[in-house]
Amino acid sequence: MSKEQQIRAILERKLFSGSMPTEFITFCLENGRLRHYAPKQYLYFSDDEGNTLYILISGRIRLSLMGEFSEKIIRVLSPPALFPEIVLDGKPYPHAALCMEDTEVLSLDRQTFMRFIDSNPSVLWILYRELALDLRRSYRQIRNLSLGDARLRLGAKLFALAHVHGKPTVHGVLITIPLSATELAGMCSLARESVSRILGELKKIKIIKIERKAITVLDVENLRSWIHERAANSRASID
Repeated sequence: MSKEQQIRAILERKLFSGSMPTEFITFCLENGRLRHYAPKQYLYFSDDEGNTLYILISGRIRLSLMGEFSEKIIRVLSPPALFPEIVLDGKPYPHAALCMEDTEVLSLDRQTFMRFIDSNPSVLWILYRELALDLRRSYRQIRNLSLGDARLRLGAKLFALAHVHGKPTVHGVLITIPLSATELAGMCSLARESVSRILGELKKIKIIKIERKAITVLDVENLRSWIHERAANSRASID
């Protein structure tokens, strides 16, 4: 099987849950340029001109907001994924995109992409559903960061990572993204010391296991119950 056939098979089966029409997949393969990136390479930075969309074929991409002295990780992408759809408005990139490992992407010129959309308006509904899902995810993240205490924030993030990037093992669900306490802190807007302390608590009560940067959720339902308990305590303190 050729490389193009491999990419087509991935996109047809998995991109937007396999809901994209064949015409869209063919357009991406004919107009996209396959690019390779090494770990720690940036595809773009915040406020760069948003001329290119990407389809993640292999590897993982970290999207983050970068300040002068801090970084807030907003999402980790696994393949296949089209991003960032938000630049369809023609404005600059709102965040930075960093390759976490060896990565392959198809790069698509925004204007060429828009011409295809104009000729195939049915694709817009599929893009809209994905944007709506991202917006709901963002609302949930804002809620957790604004209303939850540190334990709730971290627990909710671990639960989400296990759901999106989890791999079942004999011990539980392995979060397949290697994450340090510093990276988790950036995802949850917490101090690294707080994250390390809470991870230690979760290890002690046997909800998670950590080996180097590999985190395994030993029992997802136990984690869910722990989160609900934290949420109930948080609501009680607000009331």
